[in-house]
Amino acid sequence: MSAIRKDSAIKIGLASPLASGSQFTVQIYYHGTAPVGGSAIGSGFSNGTSGSWGNQVTWSLSESLAAYHWWPCKQILTDKIDSNWVFVTTDSANKVGSNGLLKNTVLLGNKKRFEWYNNRMIDYYLISVAIAKYKEYNLYAKPLYLPNDSILIQNYIYDNALNSPSFASQKTILNQMPQVLEFESKMYGMYPFYKQKYGHCMAPFGGGMEHQTMTSLGFFDYYVDAHELGHQWFGDNVTCKSWGDIWINEGFAAYTEHLVAQYLDAANFQPNLAAAHNNVMSAPDGSVYFTGHDTVDANRIFDSRLTYDKGGSIIHTLRFVTNNDSTWFNCLRGFQNTYQNSTASAIDFQNFYQSFTGINPTQFFSQWYYGEGYPSFNVKYAKTGNTLYIKSTQSTSKPSSVPLFITPIEYKISRTGFADTTVRVTHSLTTHIYTFTIAGAITNVICDPNNWIINQAAVALDNSITGNEEMFHVDNLINISPNPSKGKFFIKNNTEAVKYIIYDILGKQISSDFLINENQINIDEYSNGIYFITLFNKNNNIILKQKLIKE
Repeated sequence: MSAIRKDSAIKIGLASPLASGSQFTVQIYYHGTAPVGGSAIGSGFSNGTSGSWGNQVTWSLSESLAAYHWWPCKQILTDKIDSNWVFVTTDSANKVGSNGLLKNTVLLGNKKRFEWYNNRMIDYYLISVAIAKYKEYNLYAKPLYLPNDSILIQNYIYDNALNSPSFASQKTILNQMPQVLEFESKMYGMYPFYKQKYGHCMAPFGGGMEHQTMTSLGFFDYYVDAHELGHQWFGDNVTCKSWGDIWINEGFAAYTEHLVAQYLDAANFQPNLAAAHNNVMSAPDGSVYFTGHDTVDANRIFDSRLTYDKGGSIIHTLRFVTNNDSTWFNCLRGFQNTYQNSTASAIDFQNFYQSFTGINPTQFFSQWYYGEGYPSFNVKYAKTGNTLYIKSTQSTSKPSSVPLFITPIEYKISRTGFADTTVRVTHSLTTHIYTFTIAGAITNVICDPNNWIINQAAVALDNSITGNEEMFHVDNLINISPNPSKGKFFIKNNTEAVKYIIYDILGKQISSDFLINENQINIDEYSNGIYFITLFNKNNNIILKQKLIKE
């Protein structure tokens, strides 16, 4: 037989043809030094020295497309491996960390063979090897699902670091991981690999890599550690179906950081959330969704602004839309149970969410996942007697993508002599005037006080606001009706509008025309749903933005 390898494909010519239906076994051996580079955040397989401690380390980091550099694999996300064994022979001074359980350590002269066995489904890029002079430092978590047992957290720390005074702060962080594992098990369901272990192997690179059951990382940081642990559910137990669906992995791991902050480190919850939102808003565009060549571009796959910060933040927003924490967290647990040991896409999550909660999230995903940009709210308020008026006008950073974010939003109202009160309303038009009956002198109004939504807001007192004020100062003249309709809308009392543009929910322009003598608009040919119309005057100034509903 002869074998020819080209890139990731191996073709084997047989000495004689095989009979149809016959079975055969192929053994493939890799020899030599693994190549470096490729579309990955690591080089597949690396050797290096830790800068702080001087340890020589050999480690794997194959996400997203470099596993084939060092072991035979198809690199197809949807074809998970049912089990894997990792046997490594090294100098007897070293230890080897990997997936699953260390079943045997065999002494071979001045060398040792470490035999790791994993019997759970695992994706190709999660196979792990880490080799160095490690000391083992073990902790134990006791989640509520295991009242009479515990989960081993098996940590391989550089031998000259573990008891060093300069490592003390990192060791303190590491000691908090049992609490974090117990918490994440409460939020997402039992730690998926509790019959094996969780743990960490140190290696000289920045950040962490969520190798199944044993994260590799360069240092211990509370939120990095919480993030990588969150991947054991979102990324390892349930893996993205394609690299274009990386939101399933990184979006939920980033969201895990926010959850951990909210419940275990409350002082940093809002600052961390605000920092993520500010990073998203550092540019006016960009979506979580991407396709095409970007799905093999590691820089786009692991974009910190869009994949991590926007991806995690919009999950926090979806929790707000759900408006019921019991339903929300049961939905996440149900998703884990349904897709465990398998892969899932963003569409799979969207469909599961709708089936589980009864809430149609199409509009949410159109705006926040597929759409670009974020909303800004210009808020003015005034009070007459016991009536508070809040006028909120929305603009968007990328109106060609999302002309209007239809969303629930909260306002926190502070008063003299009364406790603060928070009201929840829906913003579905460009401009809203909300009216509330409320006692006491108003001292402040805050838009989105809990940072549920990526947004910018400016709030000011304006005593000219009344309940009779209308949008754009000409709304009292222009009326679009009937709305909803079957597809035909009429612009009535029009004295200024000369042109219109209509967008669908994704921000795509579907129709435009001039209004000369005809004030009828017809979208019969388009499917039922929500659309947006913008009217312009002869100077091409916008005089009205409004939602149209075709039913």
